[in-house]
This record gives sequence, C-alpha cells and structure tokens, in this order.
Amino acid sequence: MSTVSSDLLSILPYRQTSGQVRRDIALLMHRVWPDQSAPSQGETVPEEHDPALDALSCFIYRGNRLLSYAAVLNFTLSHAGQTFRVAALSCVATDPAYQKQGLSSLVVSTVTRCIENSHADIGLFTCDPPLASFYAKAGWPAVSGVAVIGSHDTGALSSTELGKVVLLRMLSEHASDHAAAFANTTLALGLPLGQFV
Repeated sequence: MSTVSSDLLSILPYRQTSGQVRRDIALLMHRVWPDQSAPSQGETVPEEHDPALDALSCFIYRGNRLLSYAAVLNFTLSHAGQTFRVAALSCVATDPAYQKQGLSSLVVSTVTRCIENSHADIGLFTCDPPLASFYAKAGWPAVSGVAVIGSHDTGALSSTELGKVVLLRMLSEHASDHAAAFANTTLALGLPLGQFV
C-alpha cells in the first residue's frame, strides 16, 4: 500500500490553482458525492469556491490523480453586535478508492494549522454526526445548542435541516471575550443562497 509520505501535498490559494487542478477538484467532488455533476471534457469547470471567500486549497496528488482535498473559506461574521473573522473548513474529500490511508487526516491537520496561524477569530465547520469524532481528534470540538444558517434568506441552507453537527473554535482574544454570545444561538453566515460550510 502506498503511504502518505510518497504523495505530493500542496497548499495554494484557490484563485492561483490551474485549470487542471480545478477540474480535478470538481471530479473528486463528483467521486465523493456522485449527486454533484461532473464536468465533461472541454466543458468549463464551475468554480468550487466563491471568489469572495478567498479560499485556501490543500490537496494531495499521487502521480497525476488528485486523492484528497480540503479548503479554508474566509469571511466576516456579524453576530451579537460584533464582527468576527471566520476561517471555515470546507469540501473535505478523499477519493473513495484511497480512503483509510490517512489522507483526510493529513489535509485536515494541514488546513487546521493554517487556520490556527491565521488572523481568524473563529474556526467553523459542519459535518455529519458520524464524522464528529474524526474532527474532534483534529482539534475541532462539536458544540451543542448552536445552529448555523447560510443566511436569513428564504431557502438558505441550515445545519439543523441538513442534520449537521456544528464544530466551533474560539481562536482569538476577541472571540474568547465574546464566547457567551456563541452559546445557544444561531449563526447567520451571510453567504450567498446555496452556499454553506
């Protein structure tokens, strides 16, 4: 079995990735979540991340095959009369044929370090309940009593409706000083309709 050490891990702002890498990301998302449409040959690849979210991409290639991916989305959250810089995990995916090799752990730990070394006040993510223990090992505690909605718009995605667990980290003194505002609350992310973390 190949090991993670023989793979090429890269970290790059999404806007600086090549067209081929973006196509590979879209194809990986389709392999992991087949309900997402895969781009056909020659078709323009839709952007995986809204440019306004200044995504940071972390990906692992083995040869010319993209095996694992994770991103960090950056945006500002207005909550309880305060403004917080958010760094959110997004699009964590590993090719189903290459799972159980530590690839997801590697990309998640890498982007987690990027988040910890950024200027973010808050780290945020949502996941399916069975995955919460995996993210807890990477330093992402699940919190109860907190819901996340994409926005206040009708039809916005919601952690409650999607059955997601909310993972939240206070990263700065500013966030810690206002930690009480993040108990038993709903966080409206102000994202465009259809976008979520």
